[in-house]
Amino acid sequence: MRYLLPLLFVALTSSSPSQSLPGGQSDNSANSSGGVAVTGSLAELKNRRRVLLLVRRSAVVDSRGGADALLKEAYAAGASGSPIRYPRIYNLLARHLNRYMSRHQSISAAGSVPDAEFIIFFNLLEYRYPLGHPYPYGEMFVILNDTAQGRRPRVIWKTRKDSMWVEDAIKELIRDLKTVRGEG
Repeated sequence: MRYLLPLLFVALTSSSPSQSLPGGQSDNSANSSGGVAVTGSLAELKNRRRVLLLVRRSAVVDSRGGADALLKEAYAAGASGSPIRYPRIYNLLARHLNRYMSRHQSISAAGSVPDAEFIIFFNLLEYRYPLGHPYPYGEMFVILNDTAQGRRPRVIWKTRKDSMWVEDAIKELIRDLKTVRGEG
């Protein structure tokens, strides 16, 4: 009897319901990328230089798991040619990217969506106000703008967390770019 209770505890804790779903499918919700399908990797940017930076606050939430709503939002923002809507966030991101550009000279700025080989898109989710100062939180994506030979643009990188402080997001992207390009 005294061995039965620990054995029952081990049996109950070792089989969790999130390991498999009916039909033999595994539950990848913990490993999902926040609803946006990431196809590809930053290694595809190894020889690409032209980058466009976009900052938007998306009103659309795509619960189906595809990247179509995100891509439509990014291309609508780039095609509209409207003035920068969140200049403080944009300037913070641009400052970090400019520092990376001046040190490594491996990327350069593009003026519009057709000129860009890849797009860095920051989707602002919320402002948090700890200690009375605004801190923007959101998700950052890298979109490969490869439309040659009928290819579709696709998301190739996303921040690891769903909601991340803007400065941490750009530092994570630059760190991953340095690793992929061998500039570390």
